[in-house]
Amino acid sequence: MLCIMMAGGISKRLGLNKLLVNVCGLPLVWVSFIKYRKLCPDLKVAVSKNTQNELTFLNFLGAAFIETPGLGYPEDVNYLLKRFREPILLLSADSVYLKIDHIKHFLSFAKGQSMSAAVKYNDEIIYTGMNYAVPGSNNDKIIFFDDELLSYSVNVTKDLEAFKEWLLKNGCYSLLQ
Repeated sequence: MLCIMMAGGISKRLGLNKLLVNVCGLPLVWVSFIKYRKLCPDLKVAVSKNTQNELTFLNFLGAAFIETPGLGYPEDVNYLLKRFREPILLLSADSVYLKIDHIKHFLSFAKGQSMSAAVKYNDEIIYTGMNYAVPGSNNDKIIFFDDELLSYSVNVTKDLEAFKEWLLKNGCYSLLQ
């Protein structure tokens, strides 16, 4: 299975590149890369023209980059599936509350069909930024998690402030679990 960290967005709602936000003295994308690489030693980073130059510092960690068209998440996933023709675990670089145990639990359901991780919150389905994409699989199975934190990501300033408060309470090490 191929593991890819998706890091090609433009952060329109936040107004700045959230992947470069300082988290415990490091850019958020760096923290995510370190965390995901514990599970996937051959982790690749999907970038687009929107982020390619900004993330070259990940070379220091040995990151291998894949350039996607940058037309949107579904389009980039389809591009990756056509290019690699094998199942892919997709992890968002900005899924700050996602833990290795969540990923392992999610993968325990992988049975040859595409899956998305989600949380039900206020009668709404909120996707967590973790997907398992299988070439030729048309129906996405949804794997629900009970962890309400997974329904949050850093998309607007209010989210960023809430994340910083969470980080003060839980510490930097909690990000790498």
